[in-house]
Formats: sequence, structure tokens, C-alpha cells
Amino acid sequence: MLLIRLDRRLATIIRIVALVGIDYSVLGNRHQVGTSGRGLLITVLLVATNVAWLAWTIWPDRGDRITLDLWVLALAGAVLLGAAPNSAASAFVFVAAAAAALRVELDRAFVLVALAALALGVATLIYKNSALGLLAYALGFAATALAGSNSRQSVQRAEQAELLVAQTQRSQEEHVRAARLEESTRIAREIHDVLAHALAGLAIQLEATSALLEQGADRGVILARVQRAHELAREGLQETRRAVGALRGDGSQTSAAVEAVSARAAIEALVEEYRSTTDAPVQLTIDGDSARLGGPTGQAVVRVVQEALTNVSKHAPGAGVSVALHAGDRLDEEVVLCVDDRPVRNGNSAPRPLAATGGGYGVQGMRERAELLGGTLSAGAGPDGWHVELRLPAPPDLSDPGQALARATADETAS
Repeated sequence: MLLIRLDRRLATIIRIVALVGIDYSVLGNRHQVGTSGRGLLITVLLVATNVAWLAWTIWPDRGDRITLDLWVLALAGAVLLGAAPNSAASAFVFVAAAAAALRVELDRAFVLVALAALALGVATLIYKNSALGLLAYALGFAATALAGSNSRQSVQRAEQAELLVAQTQRSQEEHVRAARLEESTRIAREIHDVLAHALAGLAIQLEATSALLEQGADRGVILARVQRAHELAREGLQETRRAVGALRGDGSQTSAAVEAVSARAAIEALVEEYRSTTDAPVQLTIDGDSARLGGPTGQAVVRVVQEALTNVSKHAPGAGVSVALHAGDRLDEEVVLCVDDRPVRNGNSAPRPLAATGGGYGVQGMRERAELLGGTLSAGAGPDGWHVELRLPAPPDLSDPGQALARATADETAS
């Protein structure tokens, strides 16, 4: 059993030396090898066990089965022990019992042990050896098989432990990889929402300023456009700073009521900005309890309105827009946002210099925000233009301590 932990070359040398020692013991026994009778039987059995021992030495590991060499070692070795008592022939049986128990389950190994003990018993009766010796050898064979089985189980447990450690490590690596991917996606979504909106508005102002310069417009009008571009750039920087602060976890703690007011004000500001930038008609409707627009729900609604208006500016400049937000009144009522555009249909639609910009991640980012809150987002062509619809489940009533605690627990678990 110890040989399985040694270098294969060293183990082979030890097995050969052991075989020589066993042969020396049998050849030196008072019952000598011969060409007839008991001597002939000893000669045949010694040759058979030597061949089986060499086969076991050359191919020590042959799967989960008891091979022919082990059967020969056990049975021939047992009979040889009975024909040449007081020799080391018992080593053949001990080795076979241990090797069998290392390969197969204990009950199957005990079959070999039982047959070896039976063969030894027959030889004991024939050659009138000691019955006490037979009992001692039988118990020794069984103990050897039991020790081999314990060693086999120990090796299996070690292998299972190594496999479990490897699986745990892979699971942790996958968890870390998933967390990094989720964080990268969140950062990409925040950067896209902030920069795409700010840069799109800035690009529209610069395009308008360029057109006014080409038309020789009044200086005051041009300066107003330039001033508006400066304001958009400053607002974009402020939004970027807020986004970076939120990503770093440095945002200030505000109440749900303040967040709700900020969400409504942000939506109104976005609509007013689109109206002043494009001179297009915009209809804004907000009904229901605005206090339900706090926290992630309000942030998601603001970002979807922002992205939808940016997409209208890029793909349908000058189009009229309708923004309808239903915040709901009942605790179980959904928050629903609909943004529809009505493109110009007079045959002289405005050019779309920004239509080819962006990587197509806007709708994907809006949908991800909705799914993170358990909601849905649909975006596609409607009867009169493009239609975006956001549906979010009823937000928790943060004025209720029980729901606030549940929300905090859920956020902590998700993080």
C-alpha cells in the first residue's frame, strides 16, 4: 500500500527485491522443489506466482477490477503456503489481498480473500498442517484487505477534496468574473447615459451655430447659441461628476421625498431643454403620486426619458415629442412611462448629422435598467413614429418602516 505513493521505478525495484526474498525463503524450505509429487507442485506453483508477481510489477494499475495476476497470486500463493509451510509464500496472498482492495470495493476484494483462505484450508488438510495457523493466516488476509480498502477510501477522499477545492475555486473565479462584468456593464451604462446626452445636445448646438454663421445671422443669436453650448458642456461635466461619485459610492444620502422631487424636476428640465434646443413642440404629462419616484425607480425613469429624447434628437431632429409618466397612486400600481415622437412629414425633414453616431447601446442600457428593477422596456416603431414604453413594478413605500427595512435588506443582499 505504501508503494503506490513511491516513485514507480523505486517501487519496481522494491517489488523485485521482495520477490527474490520470497523465492529464497521457499527454496530454502525443508520441502524442496522437485520433479514429482509435492516437490513438483511446489515448482509449478512457484513459477506461476513468480510470473503473476512480475505481471503485477510491470502493470501495477489496471483499472477498477481484479485481474488474472492477482487471482493467481492469491490462489497459487495459498496452495504454495500449504505445500511449503513456514515459508514466505504467504506474501503472495497478502499482496493480492491488498492490491485487490485498493482496486475494488471491499466486498469484491473479500471474495478473493475467501477463495484464498479456502485454498489454504484444502492444502492444510492435505498436508496436515496446523489448523491454528490456517485461522491466523485467514484473519491476516482479511485484515490486509480491510487495510487496503481503508487506504483506497482515503485516496478517494483526498481526490474528492481536491476536486471540491478546484470546483470551489472555479466557482469563485466565475463569481468574480460575473461581478466584474456586471460592474463594467453598470459603468458603461452610466457613462453612456451621461455623455451621450451631453455630447448629443452639444453637437446639436454646434450644428445650429454653424448653420447660423453660414446664413450670416445676427451676432446676438449666434452668441446665444454659443452660450447654450457652454451651458450644455458645464451641465455635462456636472452630470459626469455625479455619475463618477455614484459609481465610487460617494453620493450623499438623501431622503426619498427629495429624490422624488429631484426626479420630477429632472424630467421637466430634460423636456424644457429639448424644447429650447430643437424649437419642437413637446407635451409633458405627469400624473399620480410623484413621491413614488424616489430611489432607483426615479433614476431609471429619468435616464429613460433622457435617452429617448437624445435618440429623437439624433434620429428625428425637429420631431414633436410626447412624454407621459404615470407614477400611480396605489401601493401595488405600476410606474409607466411612454415617450412618443412625431417626425416632420412635410417632405423637407431636417438633416440627421448624428444618426450614425453611437454604438446602439442606448436601448440596451434602458432595457437593462428596467430588468434590474424587475420591469420591462419596449422600443420600436409606432403608428406615427418611435414609441418607447417603460413599465416598472410598484416601488416600496419608504415611509413604511417595514417596507423600508425590506428594501434595505434586499439592496444589501443584491450588493
